[in-house]
Amino acid sequence: MKLDNVIKNKNENSRQYAYRVIKENIMVLNIEPGECISEIELGNLLNISRTPIREALVRLTEEKLIDVFPQKGSFVSKIDLKLVEEALFLRDLCEKKLLTMACEDKIPEPLLKSLEKNLAYQKIIIDFDENLHKFFDLDNEFHSIIFEYYGKSNVWKSIKRLATHFDRLRLIDALQISNATKTFEQHQEIVNIIKYKKIDIIDSFVSEHLSKFKHVISTYLKRYPHYFLK
Repeated sequence: MKLDNVIKNKNENSRQYAYRVIKENIMVLNIEPGECISEIELGNLLNISRTPIREALVRLTEEKLIDVFPQKGSFVSKIDLKLVEEALFLRDLCEKKLLTMACEDKIPEPLLKSLEKNLAYQKIIIDFDENLHKFFDLDNEFHSIIFEYYGKSNVWKSIKRLATHFDRLRLIDALQISNATKTFEQHQEIVNIIKYKKIDIIDSFVSEHLSKFKHVISTYLKRYPHYFLK
């Protein structure tokens, strides 16, 4: 088992540390969907006792990232397309509403500045073929900036808690450079929608931006069949 980001933060207790490291590594697919989880192995890798490991796994089970099968053990949840659909539904509603608010607002210069700065970093990664995991982080940050600007940071946090299966699918997609380029172009259009108040295209554009994964799911089902819940 490969784990990244294993340096313990000063303000973390063992339970928080175990939860953060295990979840982050599940979300970036270092611990793959369907992979067996060993409390002993995790304890050795993180150099902590099994109790905080077990507490972290209970929390991750509640978040639908771990499945526990009696007599078999604990496994990383496979990507459930029903949960992907639920996350898409919620993001579709919220992002259409937020972009409408942005278009009805006077030109939100601080928001546009933050989004354009984020886009500049996205472009660097694409142009120089840098780490696409970082592009994925910037993608999430781009959308969170809009939620936070309009005082909806808790809504974004709720979406992220629901979107664990959707986000793992998004990561698979984002790690293809051609798909990252397409996402970047769509983010540019979001900035244009806000800047030029293109309120009439919000519904169709957001639906297209979020549902593009539906068109490639069959490809990933064939390429990574062991990642998905049948």
